[in-house]
Amino acid sequence: MASKMKFDPRKLMEKAIAVMKQSINEPRTDKKASPLVGAVLVKPDGTVDTAFRGELRHGDHAEYTLLERKHRDERLDGAFLFATLEPCAPGARKHPKLACAERIVNARIAEVWVGIEDPDPRWTGRASGIWSRTA
Repeated sequence: MASKMKFDPRKLMEKAIAVMKQSINEPRTDKKASPLVGAVLVKPDGTVDTAFRGELRHGDHAEYTLLERKHRDERLDGAFLFATLEPCAPGARKHPKLACAERIVNARIAEVWVGIEDPDPRWTGRASGIWSRTA
């Protein structure tokens, strides 16, 4: 069970940072830079997988890539997720897109470790609010 797994959170966050550096800046009409984001998933069986922003398709968030593109058909109950940036919160994505925070809850991730909160004051800390209501 994931809660009994032994791992070094610092090393896993460092791994997320290393993966983050591979993020792909997607073409944007507003000329803003896309955030660099890396994510590490520690599955209940102890295996580890990673993803970065834009890894499989321009604009895809790292958490989306891990949960929906790489592990969509797997049970992730009890897994741990390390993300360099706070996952997007409900309301941050345009309908019908689901926020990464909601995807994390739906996947039944046991714990989420975040490097930094979303710097946008409209969304800062809102993702963690969704986890605390479901714990």
